[in-house]
This record gives sequence, C-alpha cells and structure tokens, in this order.
Amino acid sequence: MDLGIKGRAAIVTGGSRGIGREAARQFLEEGVRVMICGRNAETLERTRDELAKATGGEVHAMVADMTKQDDIGRLVAAATERFGKIDILVNNAGQMYSGRFGVMTDEGLKEQLETKLFGFLRAIRLVHPIMKAQRWGRIVNLIGGAGKEPDPYMFGSGITNSGLLNITKSLSTEFGEDNVLVNAVCPGWVDTNLWRRNAQGLAQELGAQSEEEARRQAARKNSLNRFGKPEELANAIVFLCSERASYITGVSLNLDGGRLKALW
Repeated sequence: MDLGIKGRAAIVTGGSRGIGREAARQFLEEGVRVMICGRNAETLERTRDELAKATGGEVHAMVADMTKQDDIGRLVAAATERFGKIDILVNNAGQMYSGRFGVMTDEGLKEQLETKLFGFLRAIRLVHPIMKAQRWGRIVNLIGGAGKEPDPYMFGSGITNSGLLNITKSLSTEFGEDNVLVNAVCPGWVDTNLWRRNAQGLAQELGAQSEEEARRQAARKNSLNRFGKPEELANAIVFLCSERASYITGVSLNLDGGRLKALW
C-alpha cells in the first residue's frame, strides 16, 4: 500500500531506540525525510548511521532533552532549516513513572510532567504554525493505557497520560479545520529498554520471583498473552501519519494486545 507520504518531513522524538527508532525506520522506507532526537549522543549517532545504511533515506539526528524548552526550539528550528517544512511530529520521548502513591515524589512527578506533558505541548506549539500555513500536518502522541484505566502502580504515569489524552482530543478539534490531524497511540507492555528499566519494580508489584516471571505475569494480562514489538507500534504510528488516515483525528488507539477492557 502506498501511504502517500513520500517527500514529507518528520520529527520523531526519542528516536534513537525502541518504538521511536522503528517509526523512524518505517518513515524512511516510505520516502519521508526524518529528524530524530535523543539525549545520548553516542546512541543517537549510531542509530542515525544504521538507519541511513538500512534504508538509504535522509535521516538527521540532534541531541535534545524534551524537558528543556530551548532544546525543543533548537530541534524544530534545525528540522525546518534542513527540510524547509515540517509535516509530521511524533511525540515519543518520555518515561514510565511507575510506583504507588506512597513512593511517588514531587520531583519524580515534575520530571514526568516536564518530559511528556509539557514536552509534547511545547513541540506542538512550535510545529503547528508551520503545519497550519501549509494546511497539512500529522501529530501523533505516544501516551499509554494508564491514562484510560487507572492503575495504582502506574499512578504518576496515569496523571500525565490522562492529561495528554485530553490535549490530543482538544487539539484535534481546534486544528482540524487546517487539515492538521492529531491522534494518540496508547501502548501496553512493549519489548523495549523502557520495560527492562522498570522490570524490577514490576516484579515487586506482582510478587514475582524474577524479572522473567514478572514478564510472563504482565503478558498474561492481555488477550494475546505476549508483549508487543516496537515495529507493531510503529506500523500504526506511520499509518496515522499517512494519506490513508486522512479522515482519522482525535483517536486514541489502544495498541496493547487487548490489555484494556474498556469500550473506548
């Protein structure tokens, strides 16, 4: 299927690993020019070189911390200078702030909010005028199921994610008349470094004797009885940014193997 986005220009935040890296790869295969960012220069440069070699596409990389407004400004400015426009923004950079209320700290929650809630908003604020002027844009926010179904263990992430769901829906209405589509993807457990960084805490929460047992218990919570793969998430992200999704906006798509049992 031709997704109709050859020649478009995209920013993928958190693009050096996991879901962001896979989304960048798939964009490049569709002929999209891509700017990725991350906080680790070595990992970022290695990913850029590997993606360029694997796809033959135009990919650039920039060190940027999405908690810092100046970094976001430099990122958008650099992408605009490189490409002459910005058509697609994938807000993927973030972290999973896990743990129950008793261990949540003000500092931890503030970092979560700065990275995702304010980081996403600041990036959108800078790219929207560009997209509005050209009357074409796609924004996809990576949010997470804890925003829809409260989980005591995901208390901090749930606070952030529910706010991002509201933002996604609200902006889809506001931006729609300019043909700027705003959607969200809500992952469940996905086999990435983010899972591995939180495996020990999840094992304690589930009463598991090992991280592998915790993984099995977590996987059993969804209908497919397995973790997702980064490329499965990327498939949906790239589709939502394509011409084939030209009548989809304001959607928060659950990509969790059937983990959430709610009707929306």
